[in-house]
Amino acid sequence: NSKDGGLAVLYGNLAEKGCIVKTAGVDESQWVFTGRARVFESQDDAVEGILGDKVVAGDVVVIRYEGPKGGPGMQEMLYPTSYLKSKGLGKTCALFTDGRFSGGSSGLVIGHASPEAAEGGTIGLVQE
Repeated sequence: NSKDGGLAVLYGNLAEKGCIVKTAGVDESQWVFTGRARVFESQDDAVEGILGDKVVAGDVVVIRYEGPKGGPGMQEMLYPTSYLKSKGLGKTCALFTDGRFSGGSSGLVIGHASPEAAEGGTIGLVQE
């Protein structure tokens, strides 16, 4: 059982109105994480980058324009997290998005960043 119910709301310069992390799926080794941003404009681009070895251990995968307006419809981000795990990067990379995750996602995955990129959120300003 998780002491915090398995979810936490975070606030910061990339999510002024908040974002969600599934704490129950984050390994203790990732509680503090610093890494190089690898920015993708869609889930499809991120999958291509992960499978094409453009993402390495220590990277923060940023997937933007996948929120309710930018997506549109907020598709589930299960593929990027699954492919990170299949490449052995599940505990050595982080993922940050304005999209959403499935209940099956694990690792340092932070979603629902608000405001989303399509609304002018600062996630849209992140550069590599």
